[in-house]
Amino acid sequence: METGNNFTPREWIFFPEADSFSKDQVVLVIGKSDGVDFLICNESDNRPLGSVISIDFQDFKIWYDKHHSKFSQCLLFGEERFGAWYPQGWVNNDLDWLNPLDPDGKNWNSLKINYGIELYFRFPAELPDTMDFYPMMAQNANRWLKNGKESVRVHKNGNRMEIAVIKKNKLDIHTIFNVKTSSEAAYNCLLVYDQSGVHTEHTPLIWEGQMDEIAWAKLRPFIKKIDTSYSHPWSALSVLNN
Repeated sequence: METGNNFTPREWIFFPEADSFSKDQVVLVIGKSDGVDFLICNESDNRPLGSVISIDFQDFKIWYDKHHSKFSQCLLFGEERFGAWYPQGWVNNDLDWLNPLDPDGKNWNSLKINYGIELYFRFPAELPDTMDFYPMMAQNANRWLKNGKESVRVHKNGNRMEIAVIKKNKLDIHTIFNVKTSSEAAYNCLLVYDQSGVHTEHTPLIWEGQMDEIAWAKLRPFIKKIDTSYSHPWSALSVLNN
């Protein structure tokens, strides 16, 4: 595998049995305001073929242009600076509907998904508009609604904590928090339970992404069903391909 000046990050380490490039591998990318996180996985089982790495946009663009066609898929997801769901067709004047919620925004994009709802969002200005990033909120909503059962869903990656409440195959709440501590993460989960009116004894909390044992310990006295099986050091990215 190429290294250094050939634009494969030096810290990238593959499992010994993995091919350097393969049509059976998927590249998963999360674009943030300061660069991207990316991971290469087996397409069949989402098994990671190395560590999650973080690089700046310029280096990633060079790597992407050179190598992305060698993989089965290269999935680009972007972290929104703002996002809000509406029933399809409700928003006629962006400024009237969106500016009160996002006064710093000027231009928003919209995306309809298969559940009769439309996401209005904007990415950080730093995210390159030459690359086709798909909003994280839309990807997670599609995945979580596909399951359908009543639950509280968490996806955590760094300080970004995305939480949704699924009721009767619909999004009841879907929001993003910026968290710096485990206590904040636990508080946000309990806040969403309270605001949505779902029962902490019967409605499971399904936690994906980065592990937070301290937050889980704080939540267990209150939330009886906590599923952390989707939480691994690498799954903040790999679960996006489910």
